[in-house]
Amino acid sequence: MTDHAGTALGSPLSINLWGIAGLVIAFGWVLIPSSSAHQITNVHDDVVSMCVKWLVVFVLSGIAFGIQHLRASELGIRGLGWRDALLAFAGAILALMLSGAASRVVGIPSSVSDLRALAGIPLGIRIAVVLTAAICEEFMYRGFGIEELAMVIGNRWLAGLISLVVFTIAHSRLYGFSARLLVPGIVGAVLTGLYLWRRNLPSCMLMHAIMDGIFLILAPAVVHVK
Repeated sequence: MTDHAGTALGSPLSINLWGIAGLVIAFGWVLIPSSSAHQITNVHDDVVSMCVKWLVVFVLSGIAFGIQHLRASELGIRGLGWRDALLAFAGAILALMLSGAASRVVGIPSSVSDLRALAGIPLGIRIAVVLTAAICEEFMYRGFGIEELAMVIGNRWLAGLISLVVFTIAHSRLYGFSARLLVPGIVGAVLTGLYLWRRNLPSCMLMHAIMDGIFLILAPAVVHVK
């Protein structure tokens, strides 16, 4: 501890600096070499990516709850009521419709061979990938990202926009730096809008899980049966 104002461990300045450090981690984790070249159809890459995401969430949780002493509700972690559950399903339907239309515009092919390759990944791994992405990415980009950034810049809507841009760019490892990023950008926009409206992180996690579950679990299962 120190006698100088603004430099003590528990001072607003120190807490703000910890928040900024957390934002660097939350928004920059995709630059880690082990996660930047992730192939969704590779079990090793999937496991490494999941481990990195959970590690990031662990560190961010330590900053938010251990150092900054934030309440869970301040990061949108609250009960999932029936309205928020219904909105998660409605958001998933809207995102599916918009992203489906965008896929045709930007020319993302629907490859049966890719779905068959996904079907070859053990179901348990695919379920773990879906749950990890839904929980960890929503905590990083929506709960922690938006709320911590809003504390820094003083505007939650601008924080939401910045977080959306980072979320979209983070998917370049799967879509490349091209117009195809419009697809995750649309999904991210619906998720961001849902969070800013309801400020309910579990609702966003549910919507995210529905979206990823359709593509990583349901669609490969249908192709595998055929």
